[in-house]
Amino acid sequence: MNFNIWQPKQSSSKVSIDIDQTEIDTSPPEDIEARTTKNSRLLQRPNWQYFLLGFAILAGSVITYQILPKDTQEVETAVTEIARLPVRASKVEIQPLQQFVFGNGRASAVQGKHLTFETTGTITYIKTIDGRRLREGDRVRQGELLARVDDRRLQADLTQSQARTTEAETQRVAAQASIFQAEANVEQAKADVVKATAELQAAKDTRSLAASEFKRREELFAAGAISESDVDVYQNRVQDADARVQAAEAQLNASQSRVKSAQGQLASTQAQLTASQASIQSATASQNRSQVSLEDSVIRAPFDGIIAHMNIREGDYWTPQRVRITGDYQSVVETVPMIIIDPSEYEVSARLPAFDGSLVATGQAAYVVSDQDMSAASTRGMTQADLFRLARARGRVFSVSPSITPGERAIAVSVRLTEGINNIRDGERVSVWIVVEENPNALAVPPNAIVYREQKPHVFVIDTVENVVHERPITEGIRGISLQEIKAGVKEGELVVTEGTNRLVNGTPIEIIDP
Repeated sequence: MNFNIWQPKQSSSKVSIDIDQTEIDTSPPEDIEARTTKNSRLLQRPNWQYFLLGFAILAGSVITYQILPKDTQEVETAVTEIARLPVRASKVEIQPLQQFVFGNGRASAVQGKHLTFETTGTITYIKTIDGRRLREGDRVRQGELLARVDDRRLQADLTQSQARTTEAETQRVAAQASIFQAEANVEQAKADVVKATAELQAAKDTRSLAASEFKRREELFAAGAISESDVDVYQNRVQDADARVQAAEAQLNASQSRVKSAQGQLASTQAQLTASQASIQSATASQNRSQVSLEDSVIRAPFDGIIAHMNIREGDYWTPQRVRITGDYQSVVETVPMIIIDPSEYEVSARLPAFDGSLVATGQAAYVVSDQDMSAASTRGMTQADLFRLARARGRVFSVSPSITPGERAIAVSVRLTEGINNIRDGERVSVWIVVEENPNALAVPPNAIVYREQKPHVFVIDTVENVVHERPITEGIRGISLQEIKAGVKEGELVVTEGTNRLVNGTPIEIIDP
């Protein structure tokens, strides 16, 4: 392209100046001549400054013309890129989903017992195994003697109580024999009374007959039919009958007295028997106390198990006050002589918030994770798969308390372990996760894909053709550890926005970036 550079002609400039001077200047002729001479010199200088200025303007115009379409396209492209908001997305997938409630608890053997002495004394015996003293981790069998304190005084008390019991028993036997004799005497006395009563009645009958005969003889004597000697004979018979009646009455009285005496003896013997029985009861109670005290001086294995804790040595002086029953559980563990457990069955006791506890029922599946593994998983964000992998044991809910603790406002739950029992230790602090609801075919998305509009759940579904989002209302289902079930509103395979939802509205252009 050729460009013609315009240059002003000198004559034209002079004409313009002359016209101006003719019209305006009123100065003296000499001044006008001087100025005219000066202007003529200026007009005669080289015009290269004007040439450079014109060339620069022209070059700039050409350059601007050539680059203007390209710059405009780049600006439009930049504006378009800014309009597409960057987001991260996740695909809606069908997955087995479980809803959990969890809490911290302590694992312990279902069967365990604190073994202690209930009496004071020096520990004189501890069981030996293969020539060494009993220690933690040793297995013992039910009924085995594990330890004993000095029991000589208790043995003496027991012997004395047994002697008193034997003496009281002897007295009871003697009193029982006396009762038998007294009862026999009473029966004999009663028989004598019966006999004496019969004899008295016979004597009375004889006397009545003799009196009748005597009266008739007196009448005959008065009539002169018999002699006086005959009357005397019958009179003597009456007198003899009276004597026999009196004798029979005396015998009856004596027999009745013997009955009363025998009955009194029987009552006395019965009182002795009662006293001897009371002595037996007292002696037996004393013997039982001595026996219990003697049993309190020893520790025996209540069942087959393992020694979990042992805090005594032979020669130690033991007193029940050594056990600190107040304070934390650790104090008890460190002061009780022994703790035995049955390692074949474990349970986890936990307290759950009242709302979570109300969802728990017996028979629900549960997973047990150690505190250490739980802390590590929580730091990096745990998923349901992580829980299954980290679970050291599994079990089922055994019991749920129907009440709420007043202080913690919590519900006590017990989980019996069925798998991984060997991975758990008695007293270990763990986290227990309980499955309260599950769906093996749940449409699941990450929880951060859900946004709430007017307290209603929505998701942003990505149109992969237009690269825009469509806001959809959804119906939520169960909530897993790292996924949320959606019952309605999305389909399997669709993409939903998981990050960058705060600036989105329906129809917003987006750009999916790598996770």
